[in-house]
Parts: sequence; structure tokens; C-alpha cells
Amino acid sequence: MDEIKYYLRGNCQIEPLVNLWHAYPFVVAPATAAMVTTNYQMSTLKSYLQMPMAHVAALKNPDMIGGPFIDYNGGKLSEIRSLKERIENDSSSLLEFARAIKQLNYLLKQKAKGYPLEGLYTEVPEILRGFVELVYDLEHRPNYRLLERLLYADEKLYDKSKQSVALTLINSDKRSFIFSTPRLESPEIVHFNFAFDDVKIDELAALKRRPLTYRQIKENFGIRDDQDASFKQLLTTEDPFLEGKFDHDGVRVRYFGHACVLFETDQVCVMTDPLISYKYASDIGRFTFENLPPVIDYVVITHCHHDHIVLETLLQLRQRIKHIIVPKSGSGVLQDPSMKLILENIGFNNVIEIDEMERVPIPGGDIIGLPFYGEHCDLSIRTKSTYLVRFEKKSFLMIADSSSINPDVYRKAQKQTGNVDVIFVGMECTGAPMSWSYGSFFSEPLDRQLDQVRRSKGSNSEMAMSLINIFKPSEVYLYAMGAEPWLNYFMALQHSHSDATDEESAKLLDECAQRGITAVSLFAKMEMTSKE
Repeated sequence: MDEIKYYLRGNCQIEPLVNLWHAYPFVVAPATAAMVTTNYQMSTLKSYLQMPMAHVAALKNPDMIGGPFIDYNGGKLSEIRSLKERIENDSSSLLEFARAIKQLNYLLKQKAKGYPLEGLYTEVPEILRGFVELVYDLEHRPNYRLLERLLYADEKLYDKSKQSVALTLINSDKRSFIFSTPRLESPEIVHFNFAFDDVKIDELAALKRRPLTYRQIKENFGIRDDQDASFKQLLTTEDPFLEGKFDHDGVRVRYFGHACVLFETDQVCVMTDPLISYKYASDIGRFTFENLPPVIDYVVITHCHHDHIVLETLLQLRQRIKHIIVPKSGSGVLQDPSMKLILENIGFNNVIEIDEMERVPIPGGDIIGLPFYGEHCDLSIRTKSTYLVRFEKKSFLMIADSSSINPDVYRKAQKQTGNVDVIFVGMECTGAPMSWSYGSFFSEPLDRQLDQVRRSKGSNSEMAMSLINIFKPSEVYLYAMGAEPWLNYFMALQHSHSDATDEESAKLLDECAQRGITAVSLFAKMEMTSKE
């Protein structure tokens, strides 16, 4: 009997899917999933079936990579048609829910004129009844609040049978853009119908660190005989190089790309916005899953955008994360689903919500949530936070994509926190138009001019400099710019990292240099150790 033990290869992608589309937060939370499925995914499938070569032509233009264009070179029409029909039949409740949201908005616009709302509950579309509370604000403008926990309890609206994972080897930085291309069956992909809270996903991730015989692997994961050839190509007998716990003086800081930063002391490990590259041959050095410690004590997530709460990475780290800190939510507005509920419903039972200026003690320090302004197109979004990570003698302010449009709030925060040693600040100061992340949630088409001016953008040099003036750091690092090539399938920015961003970054670096402040624009990989 063959007792050779095999690992899952380090470059084996474990991609979570919903209805074969990449799973990011807005396709997990039931209400937003209904809107994205109806207004983006279905319309993209219909467009491809009608004009497949238009999609081919669009994707030849780098500026169109992040648009609603399916990347199958005009092929797979029968599979795309089958997927469309399957969603229409098996996810009909989501489509009905999205239509009902539009009807509810029209109902409130037409009939909620400041008088009592109780009479309107009988006119709420049936699928929404029991899930919404009708309300006014203090200017008598009508709105509604979603009861999110009840939505997750409805199996037609939160259907875990539509969740799965796809395994395939990643050998280059090129992947189809996640929003626009479903992951269809192919000989190179092994699909498992595992719901996201299934421990089998943890066992798949563990297989990259702990080997098993093929007989054990086949039994554990229910691999069919016809999957043997495809699955065996994902395996290796080569021992991976795995790092152990950091056990030295001071704070080791490692930059993994984008907004992912790992802080390690001999007492605790903290990671921000986990987004990890797979291991494969590349001219660009990077940290990968193999460079992570066995245990991550605290993960902190800044906001609910797909490049900051990355389910593909988080699910693979689930059994290694002791605590995961997220911004407090609960507003119940459509565009702002609870991050805590998303994570709990995909198998995380260790989620801590914190509010602005709330503190979580950690060994040798603490983590404080600070306000987060901007980046969200002026929409009412509660689920966002910047963080101050403090150790005994070193403090790090993680600004992420906050555009710091209101420095007064940071002046008030600084009176409570004091100065900081290091600031990490995002400088992607052009940003995507509002429709890119939020277009599916509007009941009426967005005005193009409005869409272009209300953008998801980070700080420019003036805004970042105001933070530096307030918190007086000795070191500044520019990050969260989406510049790493392996992020193009997430960000669609690699082809033209905007001139404005480059110019504003250069201004900030120059100003810091004149003031004697260490300032670096991060790319791909960075490591430093600060002695306390």
C-alpha cells in the first residue's frame, strides 16, 4: 500500500465561490448578495451570451479589465447559459428580493410623506415582510432598516448549498478579474461543494503544512475516482519551508502587499487586512503563506471592501486566528452589511466588534479603533475603522484608505492617544467611481457625472501631511495602493497606477525628507525590526 505522504502545493489556490462566482463580502451577506446577483452577475451573463466578442474586445483594453466582461475569449457559451438558468431557478429568492427592494424604495418615495408608517407595512413586498423596519430620519425622510440576523436564518436567502471552493494551481500573477468571471468547470480546477463554515476547508489549508497519504486525502475530502488526475497535480511530496514563532526582542514588521502588515513580538502577533500571495516562481520577491507564524493572535480588518476583508485568505487562516477584530456595525442599511455577521456565518466564532476610540488590550500593548473618513463615496457606512496598534515602546497607526477629509477628528483622537511612532497611510487618491463597488445597490441608474466625482479614494499628499502634523511620527509608510501585480485580479489597477497617485506620493515623500522624517512607498515586500 502506498504510504507516501503528500502536501497541498503552496501555489494551490483555494478560492471560495458562491454560485461559481468569487466570494467577497457583498455576495455572502444575503441582502447585498441579492442585489449583486441580480444587477451585476445576471446582467453580465446576459451580456456575454448576447455579445461574447464584445467582451473579448473590451478585455484587450487594460482600462476595461475591472469592468463587467467575462474572460473566456468568447467561449463556454453553453456553460454560461447553464449557469444563468441555474441561478434563475435555484436562486430565484435572491432575484425576487432584489426586485422587492426596488419596489420598497418606490413605495416609500411615493407614500411616506412624514405621517405614521404603520399603514405601509401591509404594502411591503411579501418577501421583505418581517425583515425590514420602516423609519424616518429627523428631517422626515423615509428609509428602512434590514434585520440582518433574520435574513441569515432564512435558507432561501442564505443558501449554503450554493457555496463551494475551487482548487487550482497559480503559476503567474495573471488571474481573471474576480467580479466579472465565474469559475466554470475545467480539467485544471477541482471543485468541492463545501460550505464556507465546513471544517473541510480548514483541513485543506492544513494540508499545506501537514502531509497525509493519498488514501487519507481521498477519504477525508471525498475525492471521486474521476477527480484523481486533477487532484494529484495539486500535491507534492516536497516539505514546505514554514516559519516558526518570532521569539526575539522588539517588534518585527513585515509588509505582505497592499494593506496587509504583520506585527510580531515575543508575546503577540497582529495582522492587518490579510491578503496573502501564493508561492510560485516570480521576479518579484514577496512573503507568502509559508512566512506566517503558526498562530495569529489578532487580525484587524479596517473596512468591508473586497480587498481588505479577503475571504479567500481568511478562510485559509481560520484555524490559526485566535481573535478577529472588526469595526462595529448594526446600522441595517443595505450598503453596509455587518462584517461580524458575515464572518460568523462563514465559520468564525472569535469575532470582536469595536467602536471608535474603543480599546482592546493585547499582551504588551493594545489595539484602539480610530475614526475612518472618506473612501466610501459619501454613503452612510458604519463598518469602517482605522487602528492604532501599540506595543510597550512602539506604536503604529494604520490609516488604510481613509482620506482624512476631516483632520479635526484626528486632532481630537490624538488628545486621547498621544503621538505615534509610525504611520501607514494609503495614497490611492484617484479611486474607483461609486458604481464600481456600490452600483448594484441603487434602485435608479446613477448619473454618470455624479458617479465619477463620488469616488472611493484614499488620502492625497495634503491630507496625509495633516495626519503627520497631528500625530508627529518619525516614520511614514505608503501602502494599500493596489500596485503589486498579483493584486490585479482584485484591483484592476496594475495597468495604469494613476499619475495623480504617483505625483501625490512623490510630494509626500519629498516633504517628509525635508522634515527629516523617514518615508517609504512600499511595494511587494518589506521587513524591519524595531528594538524596544
